[in-house]
Amino acid sequence: MRDSPSTLWLLGILTGLLVLSGLRFGVLSGRSAAATAGQERIETLSPAEPVLTVVPVVQREVVAGTGAVTVPRLPPLLTLTDTIGPDDSIYLSLKGLGVSDAQILALGEALKPVFDAERAARPGDTYSLQLTDDGRVARFEYTPIAEPERLVIVFRDGDQLLARETFLPLEYRQLALEVTIEDNLSNALGVADDGEVLTDLLADGIFRSAIDFHKDPRTGDRLGVVCQALYMNGAFLRYDRILLARYSGQVVSGLAIHYETPGASAGYFDERGVSLERMFLLNPLAFRRISSNFSRRRFHPILKRNVPHLGTDYAANRGTEVWATARGRVSAAGRNGGYGKMVEIEHANGYSTRYAHLSRISVRTGQRIEKKHVIGRVGSTGRATGPHLHYELLKNGRHINPASANRGSQGRSLKKPHLRDFARKRDELRSILDSAGRRGSMVAVGDPPAR
Repeated sequence: MRDSPSTLWLLGILTGLLVLSGLRFGVLSGRSAAATAGQERIETLSPAEPVLTVVPVVQREVVAGTGAVTVPRLPPLLTLTDTIGPDDSIYLSLKGLGVSDAQILALGEALKPVFDAERAARPGDTYSLQLTDDGRVARFEYTPIAEPERLVIVFRDGDQLLARETFLPLEYRQLALEVTIEDNLSNALGVADDGEVLTDLLADGIFRSAIDFHKDPRTGDRLGVVCQALYMNGAFLRYDRILLARYSGQVVSGLAIHYETPGASAGYFDERGVSLERMFLLNPLAFRRISSNFSRRRFHPILKRNVPHLGTDYAANRGTEVWATARGRVSAAGRNGGYGKMVEIEHANGYSTRYAHLSRISVRTGQRIEKKHVIGRVGSTGRATGPHLHYELLKNGRHINPASANRGSQGRSLKKPHLRDFARKRDELRSILDSAGRRGSMVAVGDPPAR
């Protein structure tokens, strides 16, 4: 039986609807699948760390009244500090901290106008150094131990380093002290600020040709001092000048007044205006003790027999400075048999001196030197059992006892026109010392003289 046309038309419409429904379902299914896949991809990426860009924040400073904006230098990345050691130098110290040779050279060049880094640096000097983030010197501040009030500064100005020095304010004080000797000078002056330095100023400076503080002092002797001292921020810094020193002893006594005549160098004079300077220093170094005196007959510890010991042996630490005891000309400097490393100096009036067993010689033959010039260092070269200085004094080629070097000699006198002013100053300083009393401690007395 054949279908009628109306029936066929109805089946066609139903078939078309079914096809359209399937296509729509497929499209929706595809969208759903794509959405699911996308969600899965997003969930897979979500744990990843975000990438951050760090932007440095630079503080800007507004200059009041101008409206201008300045950008200050970035703070240094690193600040370094150090102290110069015994066998150190500024170069070695900076090198040890990792500063480049180029920056050390640039720093040295900048320092030259105000500070000699090679010669003036001393153990104990301190510095601080600031470096930029690329390792360049930004600022350098150097403080010498001998002059802590002097600050040497190097700073960066663009591509160049500039240097200047600044002096911090100091206060001068006039002080007085009188002490009693119990055993030795150093212990007696222990009550004073920096007593060891004060001892050296008196024993190896003012009275160096007049009083032997290793042999002459006795228990009960008295020493008085009027001096000027420097203070920084209220703290003692160092002694500036001894104005008066008075020693009253059982073996020897002496008065020293600091006085300067117009157009002449200053010096120390006794109560009559006679200089305390003599031709020779009593001792050629700062020593611990005399290990062997001058003798025409002494048992030699190495030769094991009696032989003349025509000099004085001073026990001292290896490396201790040795001074020329008088001005003169170096006639020999080098090794000389049992003397080891030796220096010989010719002086006026037929005198000569010898300094033996040195570890180092600091002068050359033919060199002219002044009294207390450093000629070498204590050692044990040659025929020596340990570090010490062997010192000889000769007159016209004949050995004499060094202890008698200045016997009978007298220093120059002030000229008559200056004696009245000298006497006024002498009496004034003695009055200051007497008024301070025997307190056994340093006391401030009056105002320091105008400088």
